[in-house]
Amino acid sequence: MWLTQNAARAKTFAALLLYAAASVCFHAPAYPTDSSTAANTKISHSLRSATTHERLKVWVVFNDKGISTEDQLQTALDAYKFQMSERSQRRRTRRSDLPFPDTSDIPVSSYYIDTVLNLGGRLRGKSRWLNAISLEATSAEIADIARLPFVRAIDPIEVFESTSRRSDSLRGSSPQEAPPRLAQLNYGNSRVQIEQIQANFLHESGFRGEGMVIGLLDTGFSLEHTALQRVDVIGQYDFVNDDDNPMDEIGQDDPGEDDHGSIVLGILAANAPGTLMGVAQRASYLLAKTEKTFQNGQEFEHLIEEDWWIEGLEWAEEMGAEIICSSLGYSKWYRFEDLDGKTSKLTIAANLAVEKGMSVIVAAGNLGDQPPGELGLGGRISVPADGYDVLAIGSVDRHGRGLQFSSRGPTFDGRIKPDVVAMGLGVTSIDPLEPSRFIHNYRGTSASAPLGTGVAALLMQAFPLASPRDIASAVRSTASQSHAPDNTVGYGIIRSRTAFEALFAQFGETGKPEPSSLKFPPNSLPVTVGSLKHGVLLQNYPNPFNSETWIPFRLMQPSRVTLRIYDLRGSLVHKIPVGELPVGNYSAKPNAVYWNGRNLNNEPVSSGVYFYVLEASGERHVRSLTVLE
Repeated sequence: MWLTQNAARAKTFAALLLYAAASVCFHAPAYPTDSSTAANTKISHSLRSATTHERLKVWVVFNDKGISTEDQLQTALDAYKFQMSERSQRRRTRRSDLPFPDTSDIPVSSYYIDTVLNLGGRLRGKSRWLNAISLEATSAEIADIARLPFVRAIDPIEVFESTSRRSDSLRGSSPQEAPPRLAQLNYGNSRVQIEQIQANFLHESGFRGEGMVIGLLDTGFSLEHTALQRVDVIGQYDFVNDDDNPMDEIGQDDPGEDDHGSIVLGILAANAPGTLMGVAQRASYLLAKTEKTFQNGQEFEHLIEEDWWIEGLEWAEEMGAEIICSSLGYSKWYRFEDLDGKTSKLTIAANLAVEKGMSVIVAAGNLGDQPPGELGLGGRISVPADGYDVLAIGSVDRHGRGLQFSSRGPTFDGRIKPDVVAMGLGVTSIDPLEPSRFIHNYRGTSASAPLGTGVAALLMQAFPLASPRDIASAVRSTASQSHAPDNTVGYGIIRSRTAFEALFAQFGETGKPEPSSLKFPPNSLPVTVGSLKHGVLLQNYPNPFNSETWIPFRLMQPSRVTLRIYDLRGSLVHKIPVGELPVGNYSAKPNAVYWNGRNLNNEPVSSGVYFYVLEASGERHVRSLTVLE
C-alpha cells in the first residue's frame, strides 16, 4: 500500500502537535485532581500490574505548556528566539517551512514539573518537543501523578538494543600504522566504501563538508586517534553521566564505552591519506553520548533510556546541527504495528527534527537474520527508522549484494524500508584501542549509516536551500534500484552523482560561488535550469506514485502555463498545456496539474525517475519525480 506523502505528513504533524501542545490555558491547580477511574486510564496498561513500591521509569506527558494568555505565549516564543543559536535560525530559515520558534520549542512548564516532583519520583530528563518529563517513581507515586489534571498520559520508557553490538564489528585485517600525510586526497583502503556511493564525485566537485554541522548520537567519543585530531568538534555532551565529556572516564565508565561512537566518527571525519578519508572530513561536529553499554565489566544488556537519545537530539538541534547520524535503534519492546511512523516517541521526535529542517539518518538495524516474535522486531527495521522522512540506511557488501543481517521493511503502513543502502561489511575505520592503527573489516548498519550521513551532508552543503525532504527524495529516487525498490535494499545503493544532478535540476545552482552547469545530452532537454522569479513549482504528490499524481505550483502574475515531462535521457514523454491562469495558489488537487503517468501515445510509462518542467511567462523550472509500477 502506498501512503501519499501529504496524508502521511499530515498524520505525523498531528501527532507532533499533540505531544508538543502549547495551547492557551490557565495553570491547573494541583487540586482538585482527576478521579481514580479517569487517572487510571492515563497510565499505560503495561504499568498497571506493577507492585505498589516497585520503581519504574516512565514518561509523564502533559496536556499543554501551561500558557495562560496569548501575550504569555508570545513572550515565551520571543524569549526562546532571543536565545536561539545563529546556526539553528539559519537552518530553519533555509530548510524548514515551519515558523520559528514554534510552540514545541517552549520549555516544559516548571509549575507542572514541580507539582509532579512534590508527589514523589526522581527527575531523569525533560523533552520540550514531547512536552514530557522522564521520571523514576514507584507505582503508588505514579497513581498520584496520574490524578493531576494537566497530565495527559504516563508511558513506560522503552529499552534499547544497539544496532551494532561489539560482535558485529569484526576485525578481519591486521592493523597497520598510519602513513605520513600526503598533499593530495588518497582514499587508501576506504576507496571502495567511498566510490560505491559516488562520494568521490562530490569531493572532486569541491564539497567535503565545509560549513556543515553534523550531530552524532552514540556510545561516546574519543579524539585521541591520529586520524581524528583535526576534527572540528564545536560541542559535546555526555547525557548518560550528565557532564560535558563524552570520552571514557575512570571511575565512571567501563573501558571501551566510547569505541562504537569513535568508529562511526572515523568513517565520517577521519583524515589519514593513504588509509582512511572520512566522507565529510571538513564538517563541524556535535558529539552526544546517549548510550551505556557496559557496567562494572558486565554487558548492560544493551539497555538505554529513550530520554537520553531524545535529549541528545533536541540539544543538537538547538546547537544548530544540519544533520543527525544515529547508529542506534530500539526494538525489543515494540511490535510490528508500532512501525507506522507516528507511534514511538523517538520516531515522533525524529519526525519533528525533520520538520525543523534537520536531516535525520539512522541505521536500519542488524535484525535481518533474526526470527520474528510476538514482541520485538526480529527481522525488521528498528525504531526510529520508521520515520516518514528519516533516511534508514541498510547494508550491502563491496559487490552491492544485500547482507542477511541488515534489517528489512516494510513499515506497518506499507512504506519501503530501508530507504537506501551503503557498504556494511569490510568497512574501514579507526582502531579505537590504538591511536595510529586502523581496522578494515567493520560490519553492521552502524557502519553504513555514517556513509549515508556523509553523502547527505555534502548534498546539503551543495544545495543550501534544500530541505531534508528534498535531500531524502533525491537520494531515494536516484539510487541504484529506484526503478524497482524492495524491502531488502530499499531504493538501492546511494548514487551521489545522480542525486546531485537531480538536486541541480530542482534548484538550478549550487551553493558554490560560481554555480556549476548541468549538461544534458545534445538535442535533448530544451530548458534552462533555473528558478521562477514570479512563482514557485512544488513537489508532486504522491511521490513516488503508481498511476496518478498532482503537480502543485503558485503564480505571482498572470501566465500561460505548460507542463512537460522528460525522461533521464532528456526525451519528451508528455506535454500538458494548462492554459492562461490568473495569480493564485494552485496547490490543491482541483487546481494542480494532473498527470496519469502516461506518455504522448497514452501508454503507461515505465518505472523510473523523470523530470517535470513548468513553463510560465517565459520562465522554466524543473523538479524530479519517481514512477513505480
